[in-house]
Amino acid sequence: MNNEAIIGERSTSHRETTATNGRLDHQRQAAAKNGEPEWPRGIESLTKTKVLIVHSLPLIRFALARLAESSQQFAVCAETDDVPTARELFVRHRPRIVVLGLTLRGGDGIELIKDFRKLNPVAGILVLSAREDALSMQRAFRAGARGYLALQDDIPEILMALDQISAGNLYASASVARRLLKNIANGAIESVTSELKALSDRELQVFSLIGRGFGASRLATELHLSVKTIETYQMHIKEKLGLRSAAELSEKATRAMLHSVRRNLQFRKEVSQRNGRLFALARTKNSRGSVNSSAVKDRKYARHYVAMSTSDF
Repeated sequence: MNNEAIIGERSTSHRETTATNGRLDHQRQAAAKNGEPEWPRGIESLTKTKVLIVHSLPLIRFALARLAESSQQFAVCAETDDVPTARELFVRHRPRIVVLGLTLRGGDGIELIKDFRKLNPVAGILVLSAREDALSMQRAFRAGARGYLALQDDIPEILMALDQISAGNLYASASVARRLLKNIANGAIESVTSELKALSDRELQVFSLIGRGFGASRLATELHLSVKTIETYQMHIKEKLGLRSAAELSEKATRAMLHSVRRNLQFRKEVSQRNGRLFALARTKNSRGSVNSSAVKDRKYARHYVAMSTSDF
């Protein structure tokens, strides 16, 4: 091949590469305008597991996206805090894993989990939520979640959860596992679910927010619903719980919330004391293996609980 032909091929290749890069840059800019993260560069992104982030807190979404980018296995395909948009992004990108919170704009996280499971039963759903009550955890798993993390869990827990769910396993962080086991031991799950099992997931969300002092107007704003819709939910809750007035509903919800707060505070105190003892033990006896084995046992029993949680009450 003569030099002119070689130069001609190089020139053509350069023009094609420039045109391709121009199209990719245009697509990346369009994605940024739509609130989606910039497309990962490089062929290696094609082999990474796609993750969709659905969470109400922008800081959480940003942190999760940066964490996924730092890994060699995961790539964030899109993010949002809105339920209708989340459904659209789920269908468009077909992610392998979804990380979501339970309180979202335009809908409820539990119901969204159910929708995702109907659209693609293979997708793994990881809940990252501030809700630490056993009932929310149980309902999330029953809806189809494959993992559950609390907001205070460490970063390594998130990566471990993504790895396990990507491999098709169930996952509960150490703190979630201990909380579930403690509630099982104390019979708290059975006592709560036996009383509130008649409520739908959305009604339970409304009930919990009423216990935190939310009135109808604030509930409507928080859940992005009309006041009339909130009043309908309140009416259904009163009927199902045998309550005669809004005052009785507020009193019952407040008592339930205070009971949950007391249990959470007691649990955190016990976990703090337990971690302190383990740390002291590790320092004095170099018993790192014992500490790890304890966490492994917690997760082992938690996985057994999660499997049972997917069945009916």
